[in-house]
Amino acid sequence: MAPTETKLSAAEADAATLARIRQTIDELDAEMHRSLIERGMAIGTLIKVKGTSRPGAAFRPGREADMMRRLVARHEGALPLWTVEHIWREIITTFTRMQAPFDVAVDQGVARDAIRDTARFLFGFTVALHGQPDASATINHIRESGTDLGLVSVDQPAEAGAWWRALGRSTGPRIMALSPYIRIAGRPADHASFVIAPELADPTPPDLELFAVTTISGDPRPAIAAAGGVVLAEAGQEKLIALPQGTAMASLAARAGFEDVAPVGALSRGIAIGETGADPVLYQRLDEAGVSS
Repeated sequence: MAPTETKLSAAEADAATLARIRQTIDELDAEMHRSLIERGMAIGTLIKVKGTSRPGAAFRPGREADMMRRLVARHEGALPLWTVEHIWREIITTFTRMQAPFDVAVDQGVARDAIRDTARFLFGFTVALHGQPDASATINHIRESGTDLGLVSVDQPAEAGAWWRALGRSTGPRIMALSPYIRIAGRPADHASFVIAPELADPTPPDLELFAVTTISGDPRPAIAAAGGVVLAEAGQEKLIALPQGTAMASLAARAGFEDVAPVGALSRGIAIGETGADPVLYQRLDEAGVSS
């Protein structure tokens, strides 16, 4: 066989292989699109059966956390996990807004660009973002809208004070999640933020309950840590703390030396993958979460 014929045959074989691969990709794309259409139809049926027009009725942070855990459990291959997470969050946001339209208020008082990137990672590009000068203004926007979510930086300047005291009042906004949910080295949009929502109708029990407390004596950290909790933020005697769901607050308050206890939200624990330095109260290690890499 002539050398030119051998080269031609190899080129033809490569072209045929590429054609098969591209056909497989096209078929997978069509299958994913069909699945999205079917999901949309299922959501349409859900709206008819259940109805979700009441503010907060469409948000299911506990169910969303369970979806993220299952996503991590089944993921494999070269596609970065955070890419899959972003795709899923775009889907979640889109279908949630089909049930009950909402926008997102963003605290731009700290790390403006970083928190905006986080907002787009979490909620995609179809949702409108409303920039706010600080955490308090973000909470006020949520309260006044009655429907919108908010994103507030965990780390705040001293002048922000005990901003969390504006949360958890009767039918008022409250913290419903912590971002990033999946802690993994190298991920984009990893600015630590609280997701704040109107009063929720989600019956799913959270892993952690959040409280605003006023310290009246001593250092409460040892007692909080002994109860399995952690201090998330503080401003003088005011502290924002997270505790395991069902913690006996009256007993802890007596031991820790604080008063004026007010519930301000709840969280599902995130998942930590690899060496990230994630707080073990807020994040489960991969093996602890019951999922495998």
